[in-house]
Order: sequence, then structure tokens, then C-alpha cells
Amino acid sequence: IKAADKVEYYYPEPKNRFLSIIAEQKPWCVSRERVWGAPLPIWVCSNCKHKNALFNREEIIKNAKELPDGADFELHRPWIDKIIIKCEKCNGDAYREPFVLDTWHNSGAAPYASLTDEEFNELVPVPFLTEGIDQTRGWAYTLLIESVIMYGDAKAPFRSFLFQGHVLDEKGNKMSKSLGNVIDGYEMVSKYPADLIRLYFIWKASPIDPLNFSINEMLKRTYQILNTLYNLHVYFLQNSSYDKFDINKHNLRWAIDNNLLKESEIWLLSRLERVKEIVTNSYERCRYHEGARALENFIINDLSQTYLPLTRNELWSDDEASKNRRLAIYAILSDALFTTDILLHPITPFITDYLAVKAFNKDSILLERWPKKEPKFVNDQIEKAFDIISNVISIANAARNKAGLKRRWPLSKAYIAIKRDDAKILRNYIELLKSQINVQEVKIVELKDKMVDNIIIMLDNMLPITLRLSLNRRKIAPRVKADLKKVLDAFNNLDYNQVIRELSNGKFVLAYDNKEVEISIDDVDIDYEVKEGYTLAERDGIFVFLTTERDQELIAKGVVRDIARRLQALRKERGYNPTDILNVAYVANLDDNIVNLLENLLDELAYLVRVKEVKLLKDAMDGVNWQESELDGKKILISIE
Repeated sequence: IKAADKVEYYYPEPKNRFLSIIAEQKPWCVSRERVWGAPLPIWVCSNCKHKNALFNREEIIKNAKELPDGADFELHRPWIDKIIIKCEKCNGDAYREPFVLDTWHNSGAAPYASLTDEEFNELVPVPFLTEGIDQTRGWAYTLLIESVIMYGDAKAPFRSFLFQGHVLDEKGNKMSKSLGNVIDGYEMVSKYPADLIRLYFIWKASPIDPLNFSINEMLKRTYQILNTLYNLHVYFLQNSSYDKFDINKHNLRWAIDNNLLKESEIWLLSRLERVKEIVTNSYERCRYHEGARALENFIINDLSQTYLPLTRNELWSDDEASKNRRLAIYAILSDALFTTDILLHPITPFITDYLAVKAFNKDSILLERWPKKEPKFVNDQIEKAFDIISNVISIANAARNKAGLKRRWPLSKAYIAIKRDDAKILRNYIELLKSQINVQEVKIVELKDKMVDNIIIMLDNMLPITLRLSLNRRKIAPRVKADLKKVLDAFNNLDYNQVIRELSNGKFVLAYDNKEVEISIDDVDIDYEVKEGYTLAERDGIFVFLTTERDQELIAKGVVRDIARRLQALRKERGYNPTDILNVAYVANLDDNIVNLLENLLDELAYLVRVKEVKLLKDAMDGVNWQESELDGKKILISIE
């Protein structure tokens, strides 16, 4: 127990299990009635029953009465059973015990049986071993027991041992040929990328927990992680090459020294530091799933869904005056991607090495150093602000979905009602909120802790809600009894805005039929409705109101974004580099009103799809490679060349 207690198990559960098994002191029968195995080196005298122990070939030859197969006899059954030994006590005939050693005894003796004394002294105790949880009573136990016996002291032959959970089918059942739920390993590695399988195993569960293996799940989220990482590198290469980005010149230090970083880069560098710390610790402490999940979040949420949208418009510009700013974005993006490649490499070695070689001209990730900690980049304030912003954007998108408003469609106004401390933070990022929520104006309202107070605040700030109050019959009826209907009628005719203000101060006295009843906040059910022309979503005490009515200008800008999205998809389908400026884009079969809406926005549309000219046509013309598309349910034709 002392020897086992000195070992690192990384998790308390397997350690406690192992120590309790040792504490049981369950007898271990080391012999087995089998033919194949290590023969017990014990010869029992047929005369005096003395047990003669002979542990090597030389001793056996020296004490043998006869050697039927000569001195080069085989040390296994049945050959060794033919050898008769002279009893060391009475000189009688001694015959070998007809048993072999338990295989686990052989396994437990592996460090001593397979190494020379020099190798043993150099290599044992080994730094790390891992096996399935079933080996708690198997190999781990026999290694430890035999080590303590050999040393005669509390010494384990391993410094750390990770016990791993079993792989089960997707429903949590043990895999069995009879059940038909076995996943063939050879088929898996021939059909799916090794990196995908490796990442799924690590990402899915803690090493000590059972893993319910689902191919469908593997092909969804874990595939998305690797696919996103790949496309991030493609995005970086396509854009950075257009601006002639030189990774040796335009590095992180250059961007910092030239004061080219904005809040978005400061945030990303801080997030990268967090991920480096989490992943490094997860590898050191065998909590690989934590590292995989941190990288998943960084790749998909931080890089793909946050940083790229924040900087996309800047990278889209061709303005020479802002070129250094674009180069700074590439510097940060390259640093983040290359660091991610290194961090993920132990889990997915093939794709990360490929990406590092292709995107950053490296010989191999294996020749790189592990990313070092740079605490100077950690910025708690920026991270907190971006967490709030991200949450607000998510809620705003939910409000859009409720009203059927596409994210591409610009809207006129957003009202954000949020707690006071968070409101103060958001006021520093108004322009960022406007661009990410895609509205022309943002108004921020500070809330308090109580719902009643917040309703009043929203009313006072002219937020688009209609207050609804109703008396709780179950609570009020015992006090007014037969007058319940009169009380309800009187209450329903009140000015709710005034009532809620009085209730927030403690109580409200309701007069009815020359009588009075005192009403508290607990007697009232409070609700509200969003006024027509607005949509609302609420989460975590944050309220986001969006206007739903769009004037002609906003509708036109929304149509431009819709058409741009379709033309950009066509560019990709036809294999054009996203950064190339093409000659012309065509859009045909448009209604007259759409053409009129877009007349003054053709330059913006050309900028969005990177063409020199956009031509709007009522009918399709010959000689153009048209492709069918749709706009608000109506068929249109588009082309780009």
C-alpha cells in the first residue's frame, strides 16, 4: 500500500480503486493447470516430499539424475517434465510440480525478466504506464506486488499509471460479436483519417471514463474541428498572399512595435495564452479531453466565429493606406494558427504537420519548440468584454431568428438592456456592436437586480414593451372572498405603469366599491409583450430588442448582401481565388423594383464580390455562363467572370 500510494494516478477514482484492491489482501494463486506457460521450477521428492527449487538450466543439469533430451533440453512442457532430479535431502527421485505459472506472474516479472541489471537500474521505475481499467487487478497489481517482493521495500516499478475506461458501442453496451455491435479497427483506419479517429477518442471523454463510440458523432463535431482548422489555413494563405505578407518580416513583434493591434487582436492573444496553458496542463496531467475541448473552442468559436468576422471587412479592403493593418492581422492569425498546430499535433499529427509545412514553410512541427507561456498577453478585462459582447450578439441573432430576419439584413436599431457593470463595458464597444449585430444604432440601458425595477427602467427608457399585470386569484381570493370579481375588474382598469411603480416601493392600495384592499408585489403576476415592429430575445438577464421594420434603404442593403452571398458562392464553385478581382458579375430576372433599389448600390455590390463591374439585367443575355439561383423565393440568374 505504501508503494502504491507514492504513484501518480492523475485521477482520484482509479487511485482509490487500486489501493482498496491491494488492501483486500486477496490470496493470489500463482499456479495454473495448463500445458503452455512458464513451468513451476519446483521438483517434489517422491520419497520425503521435500520441494527442490531450481531456477536455471545450470542448476537443473547439476542436480538431474537423467536428461532424456540432453543438456540442450527445452525449458517448457512436456520436455522439462521428463527430467528427474536427485532430492537434495534424501537423494530420492524428485518430479516437477505439474503446473505452470499464472501468466500475470510472468507479466509482473517483466522488468526483471526482460532487462539486464544495468538496464534495470537505468530504466526502472519507468516514468509512465497505461492500461485499461480491468488491469487494476491484473498487470498493475502483479507489477507492484512482485516489485515489493523483489526489493523487500515499498518501491513500485512505475512512477505513474493511467487506468483508462473501455470503448463501448454508441448505446453504452460492451462490444460483442454475438450482439453484432463490434467496430472493426482495420476497417475504421482504412475508411476514415487516422487524425479524425485519434481526435474523437481524445475529445469524446475523459481517459478514465467509458467511451461510447459513435461513427456518426465522429463525422460531425470532430470532423468540423479539423475541417475548420484546414479552412482557416486556406483563408490565411489566400488573403496573406494577395497582400504579399512575409511571415519573417511581418511577425507578432513587428505588429506590436508598430502599434497596429486593435482590441480584437489583444483579445485573441489573450485567449491564445489561456489555451496554451490549458492544453499544456492537460497533457501533463493526462486530462487530454480538456485540452481537446479547449482547442475545439479556440478553433471554432474564437478564431472562426469571432476573430474572422471581426477582421473580415478590413482584409477585404485594397486601400494601400491600411495595408500595414492588414499585415498585422495576418501576423496575429499566423501566430495563432501555427501555435494551434503545435498544440494539437500530439493528438492529430498528420494534418497539423501538413498545415504547418504548407502554410508556414516549416520543415516539420517535430522540429519546433513547445509554445512558451507569455503572461504579458493575458488581458482579463478584454476577455470579459468580449464574453459579454459574444453573448449579446448571440442573443441578438436569436431575436432575428424569431422574427425571420436574416443576419445579412441591416436593421435600424438595437436596444440592449443589461446589468449596470456590463453596460459600462459595452459602451466602449458601440461601433463593434453595431457592425456585429448589423444595425445602424445601438442604445444601451442599465438594469438592476430585481425584475420589477428592470420593468420600470425599460418603461422609463422607452423600450418597446407593453406591460401586462394580473392579480393572482389564489393569493387574493382569501382576503376579498365574495368581492373577487369586483377586485379583478377594478384592477384590470388601472394604469399598470403607475401600479408597478407603487408596488416597487412596497405596496399598492386598490379601491373598489367603496372598499380597499392592500396588494403587494407577491399578489401580482407580471408579464410584458413586445410592441409591434420589434423582436426580443432574452438570456442570462440580458434583453436585446431589434426593430423589424425596414425602410427602402435598409431593404436595398439587405438585397445587396443576399445577392453578394450568392455570387461569392458561385466564385468559389468556379474555382476563383477569393482575393482576385474579376471583370464582371451579372444578375438577371430581377423585378423592376429590385433593380431600382440597387441602382445606387452597384459599387458596394462590386466591392463585396470583388469585381470591376456589376450588370443588372431584366432578362438573360446570350453569351453568359448563367447559373440559376433564388432571391426571396423568386428564381434569378447569376454569373461572374
